[in-house]
Amino acid sequence: MEKTRLDKKLAQLRGKSYISRELIDLLDTVTHLHLDMRELAEIELPADNQLAPAEAVFQGVPLLGRGNFPYDARQAESLLDRMITLLRDAGGPLADGAAAVRAALDAGELRPDVLFRKFLEDDHEFFAPWAERMPEAPRTLSFLAFAALNPSIEAVARKLAEKLPDMKVTQSGTCPICGSLPLISSLENKEGFRQATCSFCRHQYRIRRLACPICGEDDQKKLTFFTVDEEPGFRVDVCETCKTYVKTIDFRNLDRVAVPILDDLDSLALDYVAANQGYKRATLSAWGF
Repeated sequence: MEKTRLDKKLAQLRGKSYISRELIDLLDTVTHLHLDMRELAEIELPADNQLAPAEAVFQGVPLLGRGNFPYDARQAESLLDRMITLLRDAGGPLADGAAAVRAALDAGELRPDVLFRKFLEDDHEFFAPWAERMPEAPRTLSFLAFAALNPSIEAVARKLAEKLPDMKVTQSGTCPICGSLPLISSLENKEGFRQATCSFCRHQYRIRRLACPICGEDDQKKLTFFTVDEEPGFRVDVCETCKTYVKTIDFRNLDRVAVPILDDLDSLALDYVAANQGYKRATLSAWGF
């Protein structure tokens, strides 16, 4: 079922004139690989006493911060090699960036375990010099780290979701599992419940519909949204207090498949509109580019 939805969404994306065929081919390969590898990731979760207690989670403390996520080191290193090869074969700036990463790994300048740990810790200072070395594709290294770790991260999140306390809606807006901000949100069911997709672990959780998930603002005079006719089913929820926005999917009346990590790319045009109006994203895109 999940693979079918993914295939339908990728087919739809291929009809977008502003998304290159090379990028769609790359994401097609990567997303299917992640789907297969997620089930094979060998993960050992921390003991329950190392997880945040239920009362803390209700107050907005994550069950397990992203920096403490375990991962399958063998699988991640293998995927890192495969992703480097994929980017090198894709050509263009990404290929040049991947070649530079390969050279750094071969020379011992970069170690996979350090790369993975720095990504999990969201260490911007570590990635900044690499971005300067690859000005045409500054996110190459972080993308490679994410692509290598993604099956482990999602496998951990799925297991941790079973340990979450029974909470109908999160009050803080951040992911109850890892504490990260939402990537995108969606309106579900006839009631229009608002579901957020975590920007790190991809866990989906319910948030307050009439509140900014970034700063918590709930004054309706400071919250609004806009749509564009060219992107039916998408809207941009903006907050005048923190000047951030979160895109929202509303396919309830449309015959369209929702795959949040690809819907983020599908609605790329809305990011340009929001930026031109002076709003900023609180997180990177789903793929870090």
